[in-house]
Amino acid sequence: MRYGRPLTLDDALAELREGGARPLAGGTDLLVRLGREEGWPAGLVDLKALPELRELRVEGEHLRIGAGIPLADLMGAPELAPFPLLTEAMGAFAGRQIRERATLGGNLANASPAADTLPPLIAYGAVCVSDRREIPVEALATGPGETVLAEDELILALRLPPPAASVRGFFHKLASRDAMAIAVVSVAGALEFEGDRVREARLVLGAVAPTVMRAAAAEAELRGNTLTPERIRSAAAAAAAECRPIDDLRASAPYRREMVKRLLAYRLERLLAR
Repeated sequence: MRYGRPLTLDDALAELREGGARPLAGGTDLLVRLGREEGWPAGLVDLKALPELRELRVEGEHLRIGAGIPLADLMGAPELAPFPLLTEAMGAFAGRQIRERATLGGNLANASPAADTLPPLIAYGAVCVSDRREIPVEALATGPGETVLAEDELILALRLPPPAASVRGFFHKLASRDAMAIAVVSVAGALEFEGDRVREARLVLGAVAPTVMRAAAAEAELRGNTLTPERIRSAAAAAAAECRPIDDLRASAPYRREMVKRLLAYRLERLLAR
């Protein structure tokens, strides 16, 4: 197996286009999958020396987050202050040692239905920037471990639009313990208000479908309406009905569906109380 540690983005892309190589950022997911599940590739392209993947900057009104920045470095960055759901999700991600290596780009490329950072990224309308195109994060994954990315395509950054001043949101991860645990269910939401009416709603569910998913029917229940206890119950029931959970060693499908309904109702009720 060949190993490369390119110093420029052009060299990294050239190595990937040789065929059979996989990009390596933090390696916290990739090395486990390769060694245990997929077998070793023809090569690894180590991306940690590329400055383009470690840039955190404001571009116009949008925040650009380099795909190779370790989560531990992002959590304290003042640029992320407008995106508290993402910071909260990163805090729930594994443990400190893993966060020192794990990256947003790796979490996206791994395409786990239980990925911690995807629900808030989708709730904020984040866009994945690759070396050749831009893809809404919600359209990136096609199934567990599968994405629309070509074999030699590289995630460079995430771009987040600024939330409106009237946006209120939440993130909740249900897991068997507080750290080093995969989500049983996760919910995230970003609601934009106009007075007491919900102008726009983005509700996202994790670990209850082949990919992290928007709860479209639940969003429709809220959009254009006042947030009331009755409306909250309707939206939570709609989300539970539209998710597609499975039975596995962490939880049964009926349990996951019930937790979607309860967690979403709980978090929306807290928004109403505020």
